[in-house]
Amino acid sequence: RFLDPVRRGMHFYIISQDSSGGWGQQLDMNLQATGARTYEPKALLPRATYENAMYLMTYYRYTGDRKFLARIPDAINWLERAKLPENQTENGKYSHSTFVEMGTNKPLYVHRKGSNVKYGFYYYDYNDQKLLGHYGGKCRIDVDRLKQEYEKVKLLSPEEAMKDSPLKVESFKEEGTPQHFYSLNRSFFPMKPDEKQVREIISSLDSEKRWLTKHVSISNPYIGDGQKQELTDEFASTDAGDETDTSPYRDTSNQDYISTSTYIRNMSILIGYLQANKK
Repeated sequence: RFLDPVRRGMHFYIISQDSSGGWGQQLDMNLQATGARTYEPKALLPRATYENAMYLMTYYRYTGDRKFLARIPDAINWLERAKLPENQTENGKYSHSTFVEMGTNKPLYVHRKGSNVKYGFYYYDYNDQKLLGHYGGKCRIDVDRLKQEYEKVKLLSPEEAMKDSPLKVESFKEEGTPQHFYSLNRSFFPMKPDEKQVREIISSLDSEKRWLTKHVSISNPYIGDGQKQELTDEFASTDAGDETDTSPYRDTSNQDYISTSTYIRNMSILIGYLQANKK
């Protein structure tokens, strides 16, 4: 029962790969790349393609089935073809656009016009100026690393690839359990913090036993639909539009806030310290 859905999940990465070699971020019912949110056009994505190709190599190590390696060269070739022209790399900072047009491999860029949700709108074209502030228009993909990993993995026999696979039945005999191969802890914070960290966290509590922080993400309170109809570019690259836009944005003032993320971070470290020092 456990292995069947795992194998079907891995197989989905194969059948969702576009004929060009890339992957879309979302698919329609015919498994064709399509758009989703209004600022996500129908396109292929270099980052998703890179990550999915890496996953396929992991799946080969899990299963020893070379079908997972079969179209990684197509993904690599597509990433090479989809690279940005030199005049759009910003002096080598970026290698690819976030979205790549299907069929042409041209970089697609998403923009915004207007002040508010009611009268503003998103659109996309080939111009890499005035990109969205809340959704990166470019990225950097390490295609060379992908090539190197593929060259190493393809030389492994199925037996070599599966040597430490968590999907091998014999891995779970006697004391072996699936839990040995993964962690249920999704925390990004250290599980064994030192005493200095703990002291700093405790000393940062204010007189009312709160952790206060500045420059957090906030949003405007809802005051009704926007009224400004001018198709301005004033908010083209900001996280939010005018005062009627309730999208989150970072407060740059010195206002103090109680932050959920700060609370979770600090409590995770304190709990981790207690767990590591249980007697």
